[in-house]
Amino acid sequence: MIKYSEFLEVFDKQLGIYLQEHKKYIFCKKGCAACCEKGDYPLSQIELEYLMLGYSKLDNSIKKILQKNFSIIQRGGVCPFLVNNECSVYDYRPIICRVHGLAYLNNQGKVVVPYCVNEGKNYTGVYKDNEFFINPIGQNLSTQFVLRDFNFGEIRNLYDWIAL
Repeated sequence: MIKYSEFLEVFDKQLGIYLQEHKKYIFCKKGCAACCEKGDYPLSQIELEYLMLGYSKLDNSIKKILQKNFSIIQRGGVCPFLVNNECSVYDYRPIICRVHGLAYLNNQGKVVVPYCVNEGKNYTGVYKDNEFFINPIGQNLSTQFVLRDFNFGEIRNLYDWIAL
């Protein structure tokens, strides 16, 4: 886990640069949790282990809330780690959550846009009808690509990891 957490420190610094470069197109802010209210949240085994490390460090009162959330989790629904519109394990969140909000190129050269672009949030005014009018981030930020140097294990959506 130490190698992974060191990797995340470097990765988060790079994401900070990307966020700075695109700040005029990104409207994410604390308390906006639209991206956490509907999704499958795919994450790898190493990300799940790291996420659960964060969970283990939480106060018992938050753990009780999360345990209730785990018991009612639905595929495609609210992330069970969301409490009062905030991520309870923010420092331990998976790659998909770290990169959400950014538009980037995948390996096929296609622009991947955040979910909220369709809700008039991030990249509003520079994305319309599947056409992107600025240069997206040139790095593929998909989980498989970002973690390519790790033995990251299987990727499943959060529901499938928790429902086991």
